[in-house]
Amino acid sequence: MRRKEDFYEDDFYEDEEELDLMDLVFTLLRRWKLIALIATPVFALGVFFAMTRPTVYKAEMTMMVSSGRNFSASSLESGELSVNQKLATTYAEIAKSRVILNNVIRKYDLDTTLKKLQEEVTIAPMEDTELLQLTYKNGDAALAAAVVNEIGNEFMLKVREVMNFQNIKVVEPAEIPKESLPKKRVLIVAISAVLSLMMGCMAAFVVEFFFCKLRKPKDIEKILGTSMLGMVPDFNLSLVDGGKDGK
Repeated sequence: MRRKEDFYEDDFYEDEEELDLMDLVFTLLRRWKLIALIATPVFALGVFFAMTRPTVYKAEMTMMVSSGRNFSASSLESGELSVNQKLATTYAEIAKSRVILNNVIRKYDLDTTLKKLQEEVTIAPMEDTELLQLTYKNGDAALAAAVVNEIGNEFMLKVREVMNFQNIKVVEPAEIPKESLPKKRVLIVAISAVLSLMMGCMAAFVVEFFFCKLRKPKDIEKILGTSMLGMVPDFNLSLVDGGKDGK
């Protein structure tokens, strides 16, 4: 059977935990103006970014890479497939070379730089296949498809010039995309709301951490390391109130 002091000590620590949780809530309520001041511009910036996202279309072209030797589907071995996959990885870098992309920029008079076009064009081998997928994103659907097809043509000519044989075939040429990429406005607004609240709450806790004034008796007990016996009222204030009541 536990002693009375044990019950008191457990209750005391439970109350302390509840008070600490309430302190966090009261801190947020007390600093609501600061939270609003920080969160409002962040959220507004996120909404503005979501509403002003441009319309972007993505065109895709699929090409097949082979080693250049004649083979039939029945005689294709894993070694041949492995060689072709390595060629696909190598050719992916050739397709984004300076010569090919500069020719495309000049032909379509693109308002972009070579470095930016290299970042916008994506050429990646499809996993466990001999296929290369070439993609390009642009606000003009027709231009996106034309650029992809031109890069593919320039790429095949370059490989034919270097390798002296044609081992790349177009499986699916790029078509003019009918639908733009999703703008994900709802997701951006939701992330902005969460981020703005987090930043506002963080600012409130930082300000509260550096707040040096005492608000309650528990703060005094923590500083002095002893229990408080009682509260001393403000006699001057009591006399003033009493004088007013007497009048």
